[in-house]
Amino acid sequence: MTTRETPDPGVPREEARRLLEAVPDERVSAALAALRQLADAPPDAEPPRRQFRTVGVFDGEHDLGRRAKEVARRELGSGSSKSA
Repeated sequence: MTTRETPDPGVPREEARRLLEAVPDERVSAALAALRQLADAPPDAEPPRRQFRTVGVFDGEHDLGRRAKEVARRELGSGSSKSA
């Protein structure tokens, strides 16, 4: 029979401090913003979502998705027409 010990709450905090010290100076403000967001949130709140900013422009065939599946089936030799 094994028992689980309660993890030392100071260990993650020490690791967080160590990691913060390893953050390059030009990225400290981003780390600080993330920490503020976590510190200000109520304990039962969902973790904040990461924000990815992307811009994409695509100029292709009208039904490229269907055609890509057909090409994949033909090249891979799959007999099923349900998925690629």
